[in-house]
Amino acid sequence: MKAQVFSNKCIKGPYFKLVIKPSQKLTYMTGQFVMLRPAETTSAGIFLPRPFSIHGISGDDHIEILYKVVGKGTEFLSRLYEGSEIEFLGPFGNGFQIDIYNKPDEFIIVAGGIGVAPLLGLTQLIKSNCKETPVKVFIGGRGIMDLLCVEDFENHGANVVVATQDGSEGVKGFVTDALEEYLQDIGPDGRIILYACGPNAMLKRIYGIAGRSNIETTFSLEAEMACGMGLCMGCAVKKSGGGYYLVCKDGPVFNGDLIEFSND
Repeated sequence: MKAQVFSNKCIKGPYFKLVIKPSQKLTYMTGQFVMLRPAETTSAGIFLPRPFSIHGISGDDHIEILYKVVGKGTEFLSRLYEGSEIEFLGPFGNGFQIDIYNKPDEFIIVAGGIGVAPLLGLTQLIKSNCKETPVKVFIGGRGIMDLLCVEDFENHGANVVVATQDGSEGVKGFVTDALEEYLQDIGPDGRIILYACGPNAMLKRIYGIAGRSNIETTFSLEAEMACGMGLCMGCAVKKSGGGYYLVCKDGPVFNGDLIEFSND
């Protein structure tokens, strides 16, 4: 499928928001992802598409992608201008599910760096279905330039805590430190559901922290892949009971109890 670039703007440092209009109308679930590749990349040595979380939908079925420039492919992507053509596959994977009949006392969302990309839509989904349930959002990054979408989360009614490793904004330290301190302060009362997206090391620590407080976890995993359809097998992750899941087909959204983090 082809899509056309509607806009492609730097929002902060190496972070960009790409808005594209696919050639066909799409339906999607919050938490799904798409595979993208600029149409004119083979001359630049870029042959494979890469996965990107759907950040949101705007206007007339325009898809928003939040991304960070980390290599040749995303650097090429950052130079696309309005009207450029892009190759598009998806949406793929399983999205977030909200049980509106069994609401918790609080939702907690934890994002590390570009992990905010699928979680803003999740916050919108929660607030659409559970208006009265408080949503606490923790956003972490190495420095202030890595903190994304803070006002967007606040505008959707979330209470946001930010943490930076260099102390340039918010709590100094890892976002997991801020999460652990918060859970210690509020104590064991009430049922909490926690969602998170970010590096595997962060998710592993969150799973340990949440386990000590009997908090249910759902993670959106980040993984390298070349196809998005289970053919390349590049996105395998260990199951907690043995064997492997494919992030593209079985995820990217998983119950935290299903994933084995101990040997990652």
